[in-house]
Amino acid sequence: MEITNHNLWTMVKKPMVYYTEETPGVNKRLVAGYYLFLCLIGFAILLGPTGSGIPITLVGNEIRDEHYVATPNLGTDPSDCVGCHDNEYNNWSTTAHATHMYTNGTHVRIGAYAWFAAAFFNSSCSECHTSGWDNSTGTPTYDALGVNCFACHTGDPVVDYSGDACAPCHLPSGEEHPHQMTAWENSAHANSLTDLRSSDHAASYCMHCMSTEGFIDQQAGGHATFEPTDDVNAVSCPACHAVHANWSSTEGQLRANSPTDLCGLCHVGERHTTYQTWTGGPHALAGVDCIDCHGYDVAPGDNEFLNHTFLVNLDKACGQSEECHKGLEDWAIDQLETYQASYEDLTAEIEAEVAAFKPIVLAYNDTADADHDLVDEVLAYVDAAADLVSYYDNDGSSGFHHPHQIFGELNAAFADLLDAKAHFYEMTGAGTTPPPVQADTLIIVAGAAGGIVVGLLLGVLVGRRR
Repeated sequence: MEITNHNLWTMVKKPMVYYTEETPGVNKRLVAGYYLFLCLIGFAILLGPTGSGIPITLVGNEIRDEHYVATPNLGTDPSDCVGCHDNEYNNWSTTAHATHMYTNGTHVRIGAYAWFAAAFFNSSCSECHTSGWDNSTGTPTYDALGVNCFACHTGDPVVDYSGDACAPCHLPSGEEHPHQMTAWENSAHANSLTDLRSSDHAASYCMHCMSTEGFIDQQAGGHATFEPTDDVNAVSCPACHAVHANWSSTEGQLRANSPTDLCGLCHVGERHTTYQTWTGGPHALAGVDCIDCHGYDVAPGDNEFLNHTFLVNLDKACGQSEECHKGLEDWAIDQLETYQASYEDLTAEIEAEVAAFKPIVLAYNDTADADHDLVDEVLAYVDAAADLVSYYDNDGSSGFHHPHQIFGELNAAFADLLDAKAHFYEMTGAGTTPPPVQADTLIIVAGAAGGIVVGLLLGVLVGRRR
């Protein structure tokens, strides 16, 4: 029969006929297939994310990093992972883990080190510089040179944010080995959650920088909520180092384009003002990065490795090279101490003035004839000075990261505070009018700070010209 548009529409409008004994002409395979389709839908709903059975992982444009495989049978070739993890594999293949090993069949080279005889490499180096390492028989064997998927993802390929997977190879110390884990364990990063939980302002909004899971989620554009009491990890290796993430830089495998950019992801804001304070300071203008001072270390044998405590050893950091202050370490440290002593004196004076003057203003505000507009005006200057001290205290450098800006703003705020105080006494007649603002003292402090900044900047730049 020729099917016309009219016939097709007529057939569509007719109700579907299910198989019964009275309708023997119906196609049984079609009906069976229909019921099978319905069963499959119900089965999927039962086992899906809303059911109580096996969860189904929904995969979008980016393959999820966190997952479990019930029965892993992954072999030994990392290319086996490409089918699902092409982003991770492609980025991993550019990192030092993948590219630091070379062999000519009889000798093996590790990074920039000399060639080692294969027998020596197998007995002394292979545990950390290979994948699939096995010493169960007393003779080390391995599947591949370099650190690939199967070196870290042993068993179920789960994500471990604790840094434990890094420890076996990055824990040793000695002339040839960077001892990052030992240093990290003594750092504020390792104690981030302990410090947060002992504070009086622990909150979920802190977790994006105080936990590894929170930091990674934020950088990935997520919006997960983490509480200080959650079972998460402190700021560990995976927080800063992306082994195989598509936002990873190959140098240091960082989650930012540079170490300083990485530091600026957390050390920024009202409570952690280091990055924005340091920006524009003399060291920043001279091209000195955060880790050039905070990460400088000399391991045994004078091999330089990043100091993962990030505590500054002034003698070593200031004198690390001709481009810095080598030979002028005493001068450089003296400048630092001058900054910090001046900062402590100035901020202490501001805080003392605020502590003494603010109660007087508030007491006047409670009187019957108080000029409340005057009170609001004066308190604005009082609070601005106190807030500025708090802001630069949160920088943590006591004036060193950007002396010209810090001392300039603090002196200006102090002058405004003293002017407001004088105006308050003049308008209210409360107490004895205080002495005029000691402008000469403020100018001297500001001038000395400016001279120190210029001297430091010239010293760094002249050193770099050498």
